[in-house]
Amino acid sequence: MGHADDVAELGEAELIARAVGGSSPAPDLVEMGARVARIPMWERRALGRRGLVRDHGVGTERAARLEAIWELADRWYPDDRPSVAAPRDALLLLERLRTARREEVVVLLLDARHRPLGVETVAVGTVNASRLQPRDVFAPALRSGAVAVIIGHNHPSGDSSPSRADRTVTAALRAAGELLGVSVLDHVIVTKRGHHSFRDAEAWDVEAVA
Repeated sequence: MGHADDVAELGEAELIARAVGGSSPAPDLVEMGARVARIPMWERRALGRRGLVRDHGVGTERAARLEAIWELADRWYPDDRPSVAAPRDALLLLERLRTARREEVVVLLLDARHRPLGVETVAVGTVNASRLQPRDVFAPALRSGAVAVIIGHNHPSGDSSPSRADRTVTAALRAAGELLGVSVLDHVIVTKRGHHSFRDAEAWDVEAVA
């Protein structure tokens, strides 16, 4: 049996391990390949190098190689990343926050078709206007060429109701986004068993049309 046939019969985990570590990958690389293979295809591009390191325990050098492989795949084949069109779509990318022990703020970076470009953690700790500044959110958006963002953060307490600080920060970020030309499509508060979408609760789309 030829080498090409051998490769065709390999599972995705081992293919990933070989792409990173050569034809005879070490066992830890195969384990890493198995973890990465479980990440949905549409989510991989959004994770990028930093997300692989932060969320999936991939080493920095290996993450850089995987990021390059996925970039090549995007150039060779049509982009099948789904658009983030509703809060339920954003929640797929915010799933990690449901079990986070500390409050975190992340920004989902979206292209012109609202497809994910990346997910950046921009703050850790209680959300308030003095700690979370518009530059924290929009600096990564401008660096990545994003034209829209969705803000997400968790309430470890389990109560998804927005606080006064949540509302103040949301209003400030929407105003800053308008000035910068980067739309804030939603702010989603995530808990272990629920969520609150400002877009749905306050009918942002209706407000925009009016």
